[in-house]
Amino acid sequence: MERVRLSSLLDAGIETPFFIYSAAQLAADWQAYAEAVAGLDAIVGYAVKANSNPALLRRLAGFGAGAVVVSDYELRLALESGFAPQQMLMHGNGKRPRDLEAALRAGILLSVDSEFDLEQIISRATALGVTARLLLRVNPDIDPQVHPYISTGLLDSKFGFAEGAVERLRPRLQKLSSVEVVGLHCHLGSTLKSVQPLRDAARLLAVLVNELRRDGHPIQILDMGGGLGIDYSRGRDKIPTPDEVTEAVRPVLDELGLQLFLEPGRSLVARAGALIGRVLGVKDNGRKHFVVTDASMAQLIRPCLYGAFHSIELLEESVAGPQLAFDVVGPICESSDFLGQGRLLPTPRPGDGVIIYDAGAYGFAMSSRYNLHLGCAEYLVDGDSLRRVRTAETFDDLSRHFSDEPISVGTRQPSARPAARD
Repeated sequence: MERVRLSSLLDAGIETPFFIYSAAQLAADWQAYAEAVAGLDAIVGYAVKANSNPALLRRLAGFGAGAVVVSDYELRLALESGFAPQQMLMHGNGKRPRDLEAALRAGILLSVDSEFDLEQIISRATALGVTARLLLRVNPDIDPQVHPYISTGLLDSKFGFAEGAVERLRPRLQKLSSVEVVGLHCHLGSTLKSVQPLRDAARLLAVLVNELRRDGHPIQILDMGGGLGIDYSRGRDKIPTPDEVTEAVRPVLDELGLQLFLEPGRSLVARAGALIGRVLGVKDNGRKHFVVTDASMAQLIRPCLYGAFHSIELLEESVAGPQLAFDVVGPICESSDFLGQGRLLPTPRPGDGVIIYDAGAYGFAMSSRYNLHLGCAEYLVDGDSLRRVRTAETFDDLSRHFSDEPISVGTRQPSARPAARD
């Protein structure tokens, strides 16, 4: 990775598994977006949920990225990492009161997901004496052709307003105080492999922009979400570029004089990261060959959750044995604990290093402590330098959260049961 040999980290005794990130790859993927929006009135808002390590956040903020957050703590971390509030947005289908209050106090944009979400925003904004700047999240019922768990733009999705619901809401929107509708928002799903759904959605939203402007709303922003995929297969998939994304929606932006808001997460950080583990052993159950590693679904849940593909290699193949088709699995007590299935790999020895590529997005962010496999360390490579940007969690870190203390709560007498009826 850059000028650091990864196998040397294992030789130096660095505990596995761990995540490692490339500063150069992060900068290159940001530059692709910067060039794609050149000449446009646009904000590229990094989706903090993809990877919230402050070392990466600070670099993205320094590049000029905005931020998209879905909780009060994501917002707090983004602000502390240097993102400008005027380039930030909070969305989510179930914002908690604490999330809304933090967003309103910070003065960032809010995406409205439902009528109850709107009611709660109005109530909080009124109580704080502020005006909330809103984007209406519209569900355009466009199939992005991705895994159903990460498809968010169809009518059966939990996210956003159906177009008809926005039409019914329009008369009420004209009478609201404490809020200002300044844009529209949609997000079709993740791992998009075509820009055609974005082009279709932009055209559909353009009609609604004109209707809302006629109602008197100062619609200035078109947020097309994120979700651009990457080539996890490393050579077999053709993935659109950020430039192709902006070109797909540019006609609508030019026609209506709108600012573009994009929300890339995966396509900014996935390629920058990898998960490194060690081989625990090799086994053959008579039907399958397995490579068992200390990396698992506790660090990278995407393969067992979505059937997601990540390229996998041994760090040092020159000393390995015959090539076989292996399932690469972890030590977690679940049959679904796999990182890759049917992978052609040289037969490794116990202790050999293994790399799972493109794990910078939704790796550590979705990790768990299942089987009490505690949070692993994270490292950042910059040229020939290596920095630890998260220490591995210890048992003491875990145990300090346990307690056995009495809590005083109000009680009431049980009510009498009603008389039984024939």
